[in-house]
Amino acid sequence: MIVYQGVHDGKAIAVKRLRQLQGLDDKEFENEFRNLSKVHHENVVKLIGYCHESRRTYVEHGGKEFFATEMERIFCFEFMEGGTLEKHIAADSCDLDWPTCYKIIRGTCEGLNHLHTAYHKPILHLDIKPGNILLDSNKNPKIADLGLSRLATQTLVTKNVKGTQGYMPPEFQRSGCITNKNDVFSLGVLIIQLLDGNVGLTRSTEMSAGQFIQHVCKLRKLYTL
Repeated sequence: MIVYQGVHDGKAIAVKRLRQLQGLDDKEFENEFRNLSKVHHENVVKLIGYCHESRRTYVEHGGKEFFATEMERIFCFEFMEGGTLEKHIAADSCDLDWPTCYKIIRGTCEGLNHLHTAYHKPILHLDIKPGNILLDSNKNPKIADLGLSRLATQTLVTKNVKGTQGYMPPEFQRSGCITNKNDVFSLGVLIIQLLDGNVGLTRSTEMSAGQFIQHVCKLRKLYTL
């Protein structure tokens, strides 16, 4: 996957181009298109357009030449000037002040709640992490990358466990059971990282809940001096 910056109707857009070989990323493309095309919320990135076409091409592989089908699959999204939340989180800190962190947490919660409750079939994101939270010029958050998302018609079980290590709940990795709790766990990890950097999750397991809260309050008091 490659992301470019483009222009549409005089406005900047983000152009996401998936891999070209047939079969690669097919499911991710279908998931993202199906789910984003129906979502309209201020905290979910807006889909502007897409391209899906195929062509036959002559390629060489393993010393042999043969025809293969290349797929061109492109999404066009609104451009988010602030980039990803990930770039603001370091090993043991976050460079955003508390009011901004609170705004990001609240907006992400509202966007996720919309995905889970606004439609007849809840949309489960399944890859909530700082790299998939985009920020506009005012640091308002928008949830992006629904490539792993699923429609939750019932409790789902998969043998093909996908996601990002550290953001997937342990029970999902053990059993493959998919529910909205997967996203809630990932959101919790993201919030801890906003409060205490990338080491926050480890630190939170080494302290009692009360000790970790005191630790975070002390950090935030220092940040606001």
